[in-house]
Amino acid sequence: MTSSTLTIAVHERFRAELQAALPAGHTLRSFGAESDAAMAALLSDADVLVWGAYKAAWRDPRGCRLRLVHSTGAGVDGIDFAGLPPECTVCNVYGHEYGVAEQAFLLMLALGRDLFGLDAALRRGDWTPQRPYLPELRGRSLLVLGLGHIGRQLVRWGQFVGMNVRVLTRTPEKSRGEAPGVPVHGLDQLHAALPEADFVVVAIPAVTNTLGLLGAREFQRMKPTAFVVNVGRGPVIDEDALYEALRTRTIAGAGLDVWYQYPAPGQNLLPSRRPFHELSNVIMTPHKPTVETMAYRWGAIAENIRRLAAGEPLERIVPAP
Repeated sequence: MTSSTLTIAVHERFRAELQAALPAGHTLRSFGAESDAAMAALLSDADVLVWGAYKAAWRDPRGCRLRLVHSTGAGVDGIDFAGLPPECTVCNVYGHEYGVAEQAFLLMLALGRDLFGLDAALRRGDWTPQRPYLPELRGRSLLVLGLGHIGRQLVRWGQFVGMNVRVLTRTPEKSRGEAPGVPVHGLDQLHAALPEADFVVVAIPAVTNTLGLLGAREFQRMKPTAFVVNVGRGPVIDEDALYEALRTRTIAGAGLDVWYQYPAPGQNLLPSRRPFHELSNVIMTPHKPTVETMAYRWGAIAENIRRLAAGEPLERIVPAP
């Protein structure tokens, strides 16, 4: 089948990576912090937008031939589906599950072993800080919220290190076969599951029924020795309630890899309006993808663009919510 030549709009941060993955012949146009009007003009004769956002204001009322909006990650919450041209498809891409699970366990180990506290103490010459013995992950209770790509990887890692793993998901009836040997229940069991958990790992999207899923009532049900790790979406945990639970030591600590406010490219910005950065029982990371994740993603995005050009079915189509 003969392939057509496409015009592709891509954020300037990713132009070089996408260009390296694409076959020659396509036209790439990059953008940065453009106005809505400038984006509408740019996209008016583009076939593909490669970016995690799309606004209705970017659709030129005089006409728009956009056929594909391809997210650079799994999330599509920044894409206004209702504002897309009628024949435009949205696709996403995964490949991040191993790296994100690795990050979650990095945070769990650092929290559980008081890595930064021990480091700070030894820099003062103190070999015997408050806790002389430190717990292993083996035998501890891991509650995973979400059983998508990341959640399934978390289950495998937890089983490998000998943790007692339990999963809560929005769709338990569809997911029970995806976590062999692990109890899988619905989110309605959250209050029953929280008191048993040593670690609660959030790996669930921020949608209508998960916003604020963990709030003040939920933190009160947790052990004072328990930790929360969020590698899903910031708003799944209520921002104010989390800060207060950590400040008052209602829970032992948190590892936060996803947040409540994000900077524009090149901007410095604290990730929350609450001063999490002042708390010693929080580890803060900025949700950086791994080299391997991004290599996979650019290959997968390039393959979908090839499919579009050749008139073949696209992969990982995201239906309108």
